[in-house]
Amino acid sequence: MDFMKIIESLDEALYTVMGWLIFYPLTLWRALVRPLHMMAYADREVSDRPDEQYEDAIRPPLFLFLTLMISHGIEVAVAGQNPLLADRHGLAALVDSDLALLALRLVLFSLFALMMAVRLLRRQGIRLTHANLRRPFYGQCFTTAPFALLIGIGTLSHNLTAAAWRDAGLIVLLAALAWYLAVQSLWFSKRLGISLLAGFGQALVAMMVALVMFFTIGVMVV
Repeated sequence: MDFMKIIESLDEALYTVMGWLIFYPLTLWRALVRPLHMMAYADREVSDRPDEQYEDAIRPPLFLFLTLMISHGIEVAVAGQNPLLADRHGLAALVDSDLALLALRLVLFSLFALMMAVRLLRRQGIRLTHANLRRPFYGQCFTTAPFALLIGIGTLSHNLTAAAWRDAGLIVLLAALAWYLAVQSLWFSKRLGISLLAGFGQALVAMMVALVMFFTIGVMVV
C-alpha cells in the first residue's frame, strides 16, 4: 500500500512538473502583454475552490518562484556562482547555497507585490487581514515575476566586458522599471477610480517603500 502511494505521488508530481512546461510560458506571456487581465484573473480565482483555481495558468506565488529560479539559472550560466555564496561574514553566512539565495530573492521581490497590495487596501479603506490581503497580493505576483526576470537579466550586464552588453543591460533595466510602473499606475487608477497621474503617484509611493525595504535587507545580508 505504501509503495502504491509513492507511485501515485510520483505520478501527480511528474504531471505537475510537465504541466509547467506548457503553462509557465503561457502565464509569462499573458503576464507581460495583458498584466491587468491577469491581475483581475487572480482576483476571480481566489474565490474558487482550491482544486478549481488557476486551471489554465501557474498559481501566482509559484509563478514568481519559478521565474526567479529561471533568472537564477541564467545568472549561473552567464556569470557563474554568485559571490554572495562565498561570503561568510555576518548575515551573508546564512546564504550558503543556491536554494538559500533563491529564497532570499523570493522574499526581496515579494516585497514589491506586498507593498502594492497593502497600499491598495489602505487607499480603499479596507481592513488589513490575511483574507483581504491575499487577493491583491496574488494578482501582484503575476506582474512582479516578469519585472524580477527583466531585472535579473539586466543586472547581468555588469559581469560582461563589452560596452554594448552593458548598454543593453541598462536599457533592459529601464524598460523593466517603466513597464512595471506603467502597469501599477493603471492598476491603481482603475481600482481606486482615480486619474492615471494619481495612480502613478500611488504606485511610486508603494515602490519606494518596497525599494527601501529591499535595499535595507540587501545591505544587512551583503
